[in-house]
Amino acid sequence: MTCPIAREDISSILTFLNLPSSESGTLPLPPFQFLQTYLSQLPPSLLQHFVFISPKERTRIKQIKRRRLLQSTMKPRFLTAGEGRLRWPLLWERLGGDPYLATSFSAEDEAAWANLSFMSGTPGDQQVRKLGGFLRLMEEEREAEDVRAAKRMERALETVGEEFEEESDDENEEQTEQQRPVIADDQERVEIIFEKQLLELFLDGLDTIDYSPIDFVDPAEGDPIALRDAQDKYFDEEEPSRTPGGTIQGQEGVECNGSCVREDDDIILQNGQGNYDY
Repeated sequence: MTCPIAREDISSILTFLNLPSSESGTLPLPPFQFLQTYLSQLPPSLLQHFVFISPKERTRIKQIKRRRLLQSTMKPRFLTAGEGRLRWPLLWERLGGDPYLATSFSAEDEAAWANLSFMSGTPGDQQVRKLGGFLRLMEEEREAEDVRAAKRMERALETVGEEFEEESDDENEEQTEQQRPVIADDQERVEIIFEKQLLELFLDGLDTIDYSPIDFVDPAEGDPIALRDAQDKYFDEEEPSRTPGGTIQGQEGVECNGSCVREDDDIILQNGQGNYDY
């Protein structure tokens, strides 16, 4: 992979890591391997230079995959059906989702801002209410355009390798919009299935969101998965403690009575003479 990072940015990265600068102005490793090696040591401001590595490719880095998994446990809004259906409208409709649902969170937020935050001294003012309605309408129109663009993207993904003109794409869009979608009766079940597929798209780096604030930023409370792995590794490598008598802790209750031998401080039971009940 050709590295598109500017020479001065490469110099800043190497200086931060206390690595020797290159006369050719290049990284000492291929970009992906370099990111994989130094991800945890670089700040987000320098990691942004690696944004040209696609989210799908970055999925191969375990630390990034863990960050996405941790982010998903926080139940972000972009992984809900309310916002996800705006990015993947065809997937939503094919699962039986209702394409005529009410406005999304963004439109509601615009109206709420005008009603609660704008000119807060006059919450019941008629002009403020009109402004809230106008902002909500503008946001709904913007979302409708985004949905049309998202549908074109989904169709393009389904026809990878095929060349088609914009006119034919518009014709397909008109034909699809004329077909009435089949809406499932149980919309809650559709949401569950859709959000599960949305999560898979997100974890695999196939979603259309901005991954940089997730992939290139350490979780605020640290990485609990990495912390647990480090703790497990510590206890696995720790040598078992011994009792004052020299036996390994946990084996103090083993009595030999002449029927066991000791090899390398391990007690091995041996069959001795005597009567046995079988």
